[in-house]
Amino acid sequence: MSRLIVFLSLYFSIYGAAHLYLLIKWRRAFYLQGIEYFLLFVVLTFLLLAPINARLLDSQGYLLASLAMSWIGFLWMGFIFLYVCLALPLDGYHLLVRAGQRLTNVDWTGLMLSRRQSAGLIAVLSMGLMVYGSIEAYRIRVETLAIDDSRLPPKSSRIRIVQISDVHLGPMLYPGRLEPIIEAVKQAQPDILVCSGDLIDGPLLNPAGTAAAFSNLTAPLGKYAVTGNHEFYYGIDRATEFIKATGFTLLRNRTVMAGKQIAITGVDDPAGGHAADPQTEAQLAAGLPKNKFALLLKHRPVIDPDTKGAFDLQLSGHTHQGQIFPFGFLIRLLYPQDHGWHRIDDHGHLYISRGTGTWGPPIRILAPPEITVIDLIPGGQ
Repeated sequence: MSRLIVFLSLYFSIYGAAHLYLLIKWRRAFYLQGIEYFLLFVVLTFLLLAPINARLLDSQGYLLASLAMSWIGFLWMGFIFLYVCLALPLDGYHLLVRAGQRLTNVDWTGLMLSRRQSAGLIAVLSMGLMVYGSIEAYRIRVETLAIDDSRLPPKSSRIRIVQISDVHLGPMLYPGRLEPIIEAVKQAQPDILVCSGDLIDGPLLNPAGTAAAFSNLTAPLGKYAVTGNHEFYYGIDRATEFIKATGFTLLRNRTVMAGKQIAITGVDDPAGGHAADPQTEAQLAAGLPKNKFALLLKHRPVIDPDTKGAFDLQLSGHTHQGQIFPFGFLIRLLYPQDHGWHRIDDHGHLYISRGTGTWGPPIRILAPPEITVIDLIPGGQ
């Protein structure tokens, strides 16, 4: 309950402030008053509450209404985020020009746009960025990495791990969105397929068909997943049932062997509070088999100081690299290592996926989606 209160407080203070800014800006730009101003206030309030109402409708069993409300709320969320990010710098520019006018007593009006021109230009640019972002979200990039490991038999074949992360299957899964992900994984031909959390985060119109698309993916040494925060937000029981239907083995604070040489440990996201298995990451690390490649699946890109050096590779996600520029700057305040490859110590590595799908608005700007292909190369080859 305390987490919910914190979330709602942040939601209404930050997202509500964006709507208030827009209310004031559009009222002044279009000289709204009386009933027009009231109607704008009602519409913005409806849009502000749409994502929350979508969750409430889902909890009451109104699937189609929940899906429709999600689309309205998250498309608007993307638009208003871009609008505010463009409007604030322009407002700052206009303030500087006005300050220059007062200091120099010179008319610089020609260097400024009118309020109505500003509002219209920013709206057009925001819509253009929404279109661009929806195209970028569709184009899956394949990132490839290689790790030499002396514990693999010298004459054995390389072992390929393919990582997906933050797919965020849910109400924003539109037709044609899933196929590029599935095809990219098939083309990679994984020996091991892993998902580092947030596979699902909301109701699906066709959960059986979506699960079947993933269940048809093959990986000789297995498919493994861990929970992200959104599995718990959606409901861990529903999320677990879906993940099992996809053919992934859900690792909730336990270690399994993938073949003879790879030990895979998966830990629950802290959003779950009390885990299904009370073993800590440190306890799991202490029980790792000797002389095996140790892989840790952990949704958030946080290195536990108690297990530093125990795992050869940690695969994480969660950050989306911000997903929509310039949100990445805020993400870096929370997670300084927000994407890509990082060395932990002499032999340990961390890779943070930008994510394969999208949360909320179905767009990405300067943070393209990815699947990650990691080849474990036998030492000496």
